[in-house]
Parts: sequence; structure tokens; C-alpha cells
Amino acid sequence: MSQSLFWDPMIETLPRAQIESLQGMRLVRQVDWVYHNSEFYRQWYSRAGISPNDIHGLSDLTKLPTMSKDDLREWRKKTHDPFSGTLCVPPKLLVRMHHSTGTSGLPNVYGLTQKDWDDVTDQFARMLYRVGIRSGDVTNNWLESAMSWHGFTMTAPGARRIGATVYSLEPDNRSIAQTNLEMLAGADMTCLFTYHPEFEINYLRQRDLDPKTVHPNLRFIYSAALTTPTRRKLLEEAWGVPYWNMGGGGDQYLSESECPYSIPSMHMPEDRTIVEVLDPVTHEPVEPGQEGELTVTNLWAEACPYLRYRLEDIVRADYNSCPCGSTHVRLTYRGRMAWSVEVGGVRVFSDDVENVLWRFPATEFAQYQLVKSPVQPQPRLIVRTTRHADRIHDEVRFVSQLEDAIAEELQVPTTVQLVNPGQIGIGTVKFQRVAVESV
Repeated sequence: MSQSLFWDPMIETLPRAQIESLQGMRLVRQVDWVYHNSEFYRQWYSRAGISPNDIHGLSDLTKLPTMSKDDLREWRKKTHDPFSGTLCVPPKLLVRMHHSTGTSGLPNVYGLTQKDWDDVTDQFARMLYRVGIRSGDVTNNWLESAMSWHGFTMTAPGARRIGATVYSLEPDNRSIAQTNLEMLAGADMTCLFTYHPEFEINYLRQRDLDPKTVHPNLRFIYSAALTTPTRRKLLEEAWGVPYWNMGGGGDQYLSESECPYSIPSMHMPEDRTIVEVLDPVTHEPVEPGQEGELTVTNLWAEACPYLRYRLEDIVRADYNSCPCGSTHVRLTYRGRMAWSVEVGGVRVFSDDVENVLWRFPATEFAQYQLVKSPVQPQPRLIVRTTRHADRIHDEVRFVSQLEDAIAEELQVPTTVQLVNPGQIGIGTVKFQRVAVESV
């Protein structure tokens, strides 16, 4: 067991039986709390014929109906309540309010009491400690200011709780490279947070910069985006340091991260969150080890906890203990349902395509999109991608090579369309990896 990976060694190495016992006690308390303090939950559970008297422990979890972002949006549309009826405390007790990115629709609004703030800061400290941040480190976090509305801004307070110095600046996707490599030059960063790290690599190459001359004591870079093996390889080669990944969901302040033994899976704190993997259609639990929709139950928040909340992310869960000593579940992400297409009987995620696309020098770090028919499934996978034209001698042959490589790896018929830079937009927070059009 490596105690050096753990911010809270006792909790992070609890035996499975104790984790589940703790979850059961907290579930009973949380159901009672939301039922008596939230109009949404009171109506939601009453409609399902459920009351707190029916929940006695973890085994009763599946008695509760699941909920989704669309359910919250519908309630908000009907009541004009920005919290969708889920706020369980008087608004005057909120010390911070955020909203989700709105990747798949109208953003959801949620907040934190002071107790919630303290709890979630500790959760994010646990996540960051696992990837390697320690007291005395110097790091950055542009999320705190540029995304002050998003729950993942808690990475900055989490790092400060550990004892790190945090530079909180305000770039977006298009200027983060300049911020990290010019504005922070001389700050001697030891851990560098990036959001779309390909921008930094292009910046380094264009200026023939050695990262070690900018940040000579840099130990690792880290991010919070799904990471393919190809992306990780390119990043580590360019920076000359390890790359670590984190993840989660902003609207419930989920905090998870890799350890050296779990890559690409990430540890989720089960003392704070119950994790289920459900069939996206039936909402029934899948068999152990199978892929399904990540569904979470918040056990810690008093302001806006979501229970059996379907996140639209497809994951695989491993409940076995990790070689690092952690006993909490590890999640391997496939991608967001909205960022996938179904070709025949195969579901293809944007990262599946990226993993192949970025292996080719001419499409390394290319901007790309999957074209998704409004009616699924569709007969072919259609990929649009930018390219480095100066690295291609014969475009027709190159397109054929790309199509063959993607089709062979993903086992679906594939059409590749080359487009010019600017034809695929770059957002300030997330790239739009899927374009819905008639195919």
C-alpha cells in the first residue's frame, strides 16, 4: 500500500463492507433530508409511491426513481425555479452558486452552503493529492476565474487546502497556451493544469520552445478531459513529464482522478457518492464489468444534492481494490452519449476516432467532428477533420488511409471529409465533437 497517494488514508482504504455500510447510513439520512426540504423530491418520490420510510439502507437504493438533466429542465420550465425545485436550504445560506456547462441543453443551477464548500474542498484536495500535488507546489487554475460558474472551479481551493500556491488566471481555450507559457514564465510551475493541452503543444512547436526552459522544475501536467492513449503519448513526449488525468461532473462536484496503477481508470470517493452503472434505455443495473450510464447519488451536500442522477456518461466500473491500496470504485470512461453515434450495432464515441486520427502526423491534434444523423443508427461513420496540408502529398490517398485505419479499428464503414481550419469551431470551454445533420 502506498500511503503517499492518500489525502485521507483511513477513508480511502476502508474495506468494501464498511464503505457500503457508510453509504447505507448516509443514503437514509439524505433521502429524509431531500424529501422534507425539496418540493421536487417530495413530488418525484410521491409519484413513484416512495417515502423515506421505505429506505432503510443501501439495498433499498433501487426503490428510488432515477432522474436526469431533462427532468430538472422540465421542472424549471414549469416553475421558473432556477434550482429546479432541488434547493434544500434557504437561498441566503448559499455561499457559492454555479451552473453546468450546458453541453446537452439548458444549464442546471446549483449551489453550496458553507458546510458543502468545506466538504467539497476536501474532496478536491483528495483528487489532487492522488495525482501528485503537495504542499509547497506551484500550480495554476484558470477554471476558478474563467469558469467561475462551473463546479470544477473547486480544483483551486482543493490545491490550496493541500498547501500549494495557485495562480488563478483567466484565459479560454484560445489563449490558455499563451497564459501558461508566457504570462506564467518565471513563476517556476511544478504542476501545470491544462484543459485542452494540444494548444500548448502547438504553441511550443511554433516557437521552438523547450518546456523546461519555461518551467524548469515542472514535475507533471494534469487535466480534466477524456484522454486517449494517443493523446497521452503525444503530451508526455512534448512536455517530457508525466501526464495525469482527472474527471467528474460539475453539477454534483464529482471529483475523481487517476493513480499510477489505475490508468486510464479514475478513483471515485464512494464515501461521498454512490456509483451505479445502468442500462441507458431500461435504467436497470448492468452486469459487473459491462458498460452503462454513470448514475450517481450525492451523500454529502445539503444545498442541492441529486439522487440517482443519470449523467449521460458511458462508463465501466471496477469495484476490486486497486494495487495502490484504494478500495473505492474505479471508473473507465467511454464518453458522453451526446458525443457518440451508432453505426449499425456499434456505438462510436468521439475519443475512439481521435485515438486513430491523431496517430497520423497530418491530422495530429486536428479539430474534428462526427456527423450524426437525427435518426439513429446510421449506415456509416462520417468524420470531418482539419489537417496539416503541408504534411500530405496525395490527399485522395491520405483520406483512403484514414478511412481504412478508422474502419479497421472501430469495425464500422467510414467516410472521412477533409475541411479547412475554421470550418470546425473552437468553443471557449468544450469542443463540439458531434454535428447533427441528415446523413
